[in-house]
Order: sequence, then structure tokens, then C-alpha cells
Amino acid sequence: MLTSIKKTIKRTSFREVLFYMGPGFLISVAYMDPGNWATNISGGARFGTALLWVIVLASLMAIVIQVIAAKLGIATGKGVATLCRERLSKPTIIVLWIAAELAMIATDMAEIIGAAIGFSLIFHLPLWAGAILAGVASFALLGVQTAHVRGFRFVEYVIMVLVGIVALSFVFEMILAKPTLQIIGSGLIPTLPDPSALYVAIGILGATVMPHSVYLHSTLVQDRRKISIEQKGDTEEAHRHHFHLEAFDTSTALFAAMFVNAAMLIVAAAALQGTGIETLDEAYITLNEVFGQHSSLAFGIALIAAGLSSSLVATMAGQTVMDGFLDLKINVWLRRSVTLIPSIVIVSAGFEATKVLVASQVALSFELPFVLIPLLLFTKDKNIMGPFRNHYITTYTLGAIVAVISLLNVYLLYELIFA
Repeated sequence: MLTSIKKTIKRTSFREVLFYMGPGFLISVAYMDPGNWATNISGGARFGTALLWVIVLASLMAIVIQVIAAKLGIATGKGVATLCRERLSKPTIIVLWIAAELAMIATDMAEIIGAAIGFSLIFHLPLWAGAILAGVASFALLGVQTAHVRGFRFVEYVIMVLVGIVALSFVFEMILAKPTLQIIGSGLIPTLPDPSALYVAIGILGATVMPHSVYLHSTLVQDRRKISIEQKGDTEEAHRHHFHLEAFDTSTALFAAMFVNAAMLIVAAAALQGTGIETLDEAYITLNEVFGQHSSLAFGIALIAAGLSSSLVATMAGQTVMDGFLDLKINVWLRRSVTLIPSIVIVSAGFEATKVLVASQVALSFELPFVLIPLLLFTKDKNIMGPFRNHYITTYTLGAIVAVISLLNVYLLYELIFA
């Protein structure tokens, strides 16, 4: 497939390639949200760069999953949730929908708490005040989400700017940290320093491969699918051309997200390892002490950008899930209000925010099979996918990813109950 993508890129104008760049970057937000920050900072502070290989492996798995999700949307003109509603039994649909909604709550909670931490650090506010400010800002961004209905490019540009802020912030942090190739290379060797590292590793996995991004990606490609049909016709060739460009978009965006995640862990390893510090607010203070005020300021601004952008994307994913599983559209302002409640309650109750973020990402890992198994079943079915049905290697690869995630979840559950 890589050869086909390269050929498509070479014979496609630069302007058209740019036009198809967008959905992958919206999805990439889910791969560098505050949940990622919490797990990466915790992993780097506790184990140095030892878990860097987990980020690389999880990112490669994410690329495979998201490219397949995009292919499903392009081939069928439908999202994963919609196909579940049309092809699965009602009890199964209810179970999958509940699991998806729980994942949305965990996701949204991570985004709001992350932005709240960022606001509280930058403006020296109590966390509850930061949470209120984050909630207000997330409501303001719903205007951007509404603009998506009128023109999908505008919301993509806004998200790209926010993603750019996060990426540039960690380029700056990496310049200050000055990691050696030896330190980075040692983290690429698969190893778990101690049994407790498994919990953090699964948290990194849950934070990197996000359930809601699978549901959303198969829907996001529909705008360009319609345009492709208008310009080139509803043909296999036109859809394959679209798929190759979307695969390029997705791979580019998620490789960038992999760099950001790796940079988070490496910076945490450089500044925090051995200090006993694992929380985001303590990391902010320590970065100020180790690398200077500009470092902590960049950290806080990037955290706000990550939280708000991923909150917007999570709201879009929530609408996709509700519409797909139940064929029901709910007022976006009402949904935003309801999903804010758990975050405000947790902050008000005084729970340690970073630990809550890590726990939410572990919970997301448990939800992954609920979306990946339907994705696997649909994309290997010729009646659904036609000529876009998975090659057997793709099916085995996705099957292996589902098996690995499921086995890790079972093992972690065993450890939490009996250890």
C-alpha cells in the first residue's frame, strides 16, 4: 500500500494534496490531549525514558487503526457507529453505545481537567477556578464546531493552529532538555522496569489509541468523500485516490503526534526523574526551576491549547456516537453542559487531578476492544467494503492489535483485583 500511496502523491498536485490534509490533524488532537500529558509525564518522571518504546508502538498501532477507520468511511460512506446500528443486534448496539458514552465522559473529563490545570498554572488560580474558565472557553469553541456544519475547513484550520502551538512548545522544551541519542535510544528497547510500570504503560496505550477518534475519523472523511464524488464520480478509482491521500494525511499527523508524546516523556525524564514529582502542576514548577520561566510558560500554554482543542474534538465525536448508534441528534450545548459535570465534581471534591487523568486513560484502554472488534469485523467483510476489503495481512495485523490490547487489559484487571 505504501507504494500506491507514494504513486498517488507524485501524480497529484500539491494544491490537491493540501486540500485533503485535515481530518488526520483533527484526529491527532486526541493523541496529544491532557490524558497523554499525564501518562507521559508520569512515565518519564518515574521510569525515565524506559517507556519511550510504548509510545512508539502505540503510535504505530494508532496509525494502522486510524487509516483503517478512514478507509471504512470512504468505502461505505458511513461511520463505524452507524454500521453498528444497521448490522448488529439491538442488545449489542446498546452495550457498544454505553461503552462509547463512558469513553466520551472519560475523554471529556481529561480534556477539561487538563485545560483547568493549564489555566490555574498560568493565571495562578485555584483549580476550581481554572475548571470554570476551561468550561467557559470550551463553550466559546462550540461556535467553531457550529462553523464545521457550514464549512469544514475553518474548524480544521483552528485545530491545526492549536496543534501547532503544542508541537512548537515541545520543540522548544526539547531544545532546552538537550537529550542525548544514547538516552533516547535506550528508551526504544522494550522493557518494563518494574510491575508498576505496566499500569503506566497501559495508561500510555489508552491515551494514545483513543476510542472516540475511531468513531470520529470514519465520519470526518465524509465531507471530502462527497466532494470527490462530485469531481471524479462515485467510482472505485476516485475513492481509492481519496483513500491514499487520507492515509498520507493520517500518517503525517500521527507521526507528528508521536514526536510530541515522545518529547513529553523525554522532557519529563530530563527534568523530573528521581524527584518524586509526577503531577502536571509540580512538573510546571520544576520546569521553571530547571529550564527557566519560558519553559514553564510554554508548558502551561501548550496544556491549555491541548485541552481546549481536544475538548472540541471530543464534543464532535460525542455527536457522532449519539447520531450513529441511536440515530438521535442532541443539542450540542446541552451535551457540553452534561459532560462538564463529572469534571467539575471531581475538581470540587479535591481529587488529585493528574492521578484522575492517568486513571481515565487506563479506563479508555478497557473500552478500545468495544470499537476495534466491530471495525475489524466490518473491514474484513467484502459485502460491506467491496474492493476495499482488508488484505489478509491488514486483518491479521488489526486482529493482533486487538488481541494485545485485550490481553493487557485482562492482565491489568487481574493485577488490580488480586495483587
